[in-house]
Amino acid sequence: MKITRMKKYSVLLVVLVALFTCSPLALAQSLDDYHPQGIFHLQFVLFVSWGNETQTPISPGETREVNLTVGYVVTHGAYWWRLLLHLLDGSSFPIRLAIENKSDWCETWFTPENLTGIIQYNEWGYTHTSLFIHVHDDAPGNFTMGWIKVRASVGSMKGPFQIITLIDSYEQHFTITFVTAP
Repeated sequence: MKITRMKKYSVLLVVLVALFTCSPLALAQSLDDYHPQGIFHLQFVLFVSWGNETQTPISPGETREVNLTVGYVVTHGAYWWRLLLHLLDGSSFPIRLAIENKSDWCETWFTPENLTGIIQYNEWGYTHTSLFIHVHDDAPGNFTMGWIKVRASVGSMKGPFQIITLIDSYEQHFTITFVTAP
C-alpha cells in the first residue's frame, strides 16, 4: 500500500515539476506586439533607433544622412530550448530594411539596405546603417512635415532540409518624420 502511494506521489511530483518548468504561468504582453511562437519558443526581436538628425529642417535640394541603429535579440521560452539557442550561438541571419511609403517630394534610400546579425545567447546585438533623405527642389517649404514609413524584418530561421522552423520571424514598422526648411 505504501509503495503504491509513493508511486502516485512521485508521478504527481514529476508532472507538476514538468508543468511549472515548461511554460510560464501567465503571459503578460501587449496584443499589438504579440507574435505567436513556434515549437521551439525562439523568436527574433528587432528595434530601430536614430539620433536627432531629423530635428533640424532639411532645405529643398539638400540630402541628409540619418544614422540608424538596429538592435536585435533572440527571445526564448522553456528551459530546454535554451540549449538549441546555445547551439545556434554565432550563426548569422539577414535583417532587411525597406521603405514602404514616403512623402512624394523626397527620395530615400539605405546604405546598406540589407544587414547581417549574429545570434548571441541572452545578449542584444547591434548593427548600423544610414538612411539618406533627399528633398526635391520643388518640395514645399515653410516647415512642412515629411515622413518615411520603414519596415525592418527578419525571416524565420529553418533547420536542416528547411522543414522545421527553429527561430520565428519578426517584423517592425516605424515612421521617421522630418521638416522642410523655408
